[in-house]
Amino acid sequence: MAQPMPFKIAVSEELLSFINQRVSTARLPPGVELPEKDAWSLGVPPATVSELRDYWEKKYDWQAVEARINGHLKMFTLPISEAGETMKIHFVHHQSDHEGAIPLLFQHGWPGNFLEVEKIIDSLTNPKEPGQQAFHVVAPSLPGFAFSEGSKRGDFWLKNMAAVDHKLMLALGYDTYVVQGGDWGSMIARIMGIDYPDHCVAVHVNALAAGPPSWWRYPFHLAYLIIWAIWQGKGKDSDFGRMMWWREEEVCGQ
Repeated sequence: MAQPMPFKIAVSEELLSFINQRVSTARLPPGVELPEKDAWSLGVPPATVSELRDYWEKKYDWQAVEARINGHLKMFTLPISEAGETMKIHFVHHQSDHEGAIPLLFQHGWPGNFLEVEKIIDSLTNPKEPGQQAFHVVAPSLPGFAFSEGSKRGDFWLKNMAAVDHKLMLALGYDTYVVQGGDWGSMIARIMGIDYPDHCVAVHVNALAAGPPSWWRYPFHLAYLIIWAIWQGKGKDSDFGRMMWWREEEVCGQ
């Protein structure tokens, strides 16, 4: 079996120059003048985009960021085979020195990446408070994200990504583990708990998607939901009203 290979980020000067040239010569549209309260109603205001371009062009220092990431996170790659193809998967792996540390797979989602774990990984592996649980942390980049190779199949989906994560944990010697996931990672974490219950012994998610109960499987639950919604009303101060406002304005309205 292949062994994990140490990995360091190394973006070439040629690529950085190309990106900087693209940023500095970008032609920004004039946009539309709107009242301050409506400034973001048609997208990002041109003034904000202009500020971001100036920051990227004149202040942002990728080399410093690259050095910080390489200096803090222990990164590796490992070839994982799934659905008839082999992909080089990038991941962070910090092992704890604490006795009884639990293997934890930390799975990012979209549009995030493995850096979501950076600010908490030290606290997870080396908790400061006596008696706090310690973890061996594995934070992979999803296939096709950051420095992980992507699938060339058109039907490589969440179950396949869950399988990749599971095979990675086994390859690292973790026969049992727990999983934390956000966004796409939350769905992958739930699949891991369902598909590999003898190995994935606990799941925690910080994003949970759920639709209404199906009328043919849970008719009484659906009836209860309809009655509750009618009783609540659509006012923004009601629970149902807040839920609908969030769905229409903050999710679908983006």
